[in-house]
Amino acid sequence: MVLEALDSIRDAEEKVEAMRQAVKKEITAYDQQKSQQFKQIQAASQENVATLLQELEAQHAEQLEKEKMLLLNDAKKQNQDFKNKYEQNKDAIVDHIIERVKQVYGSQ
Repeated sequence: MVLEALDSIRDAEEKVEAMRQAVKKEITAYDQQKSQQFKQIQAASQENVATLLQELEAQHAEQLEKEKMLLLNDAKKQNQDFKNKYEQNKDAIVDHIIERVKQVYGSQ
């Protein structure tokens, strides 16, 4: 009877050990699966961040290009306005200088 009890205990211990090994394998497999999922999610997240950064950089570059064109157009317009004013005032100033010279030195 004691031997049967010892055999029964040994069988139970073996079953417990087998179950412990099975659970350990399941936990290891689960850990590996979750680790792989984490790596995939992390890689996808990094790709998304890289894509977003590229899109933002492209938007900023486009915005800067538009601002550059606006500033260049404004500078060209101002330059043309200055040229037009110069041409308009040039003849009047030359005529004024000629009149002053005539007044000072007389017309000969």
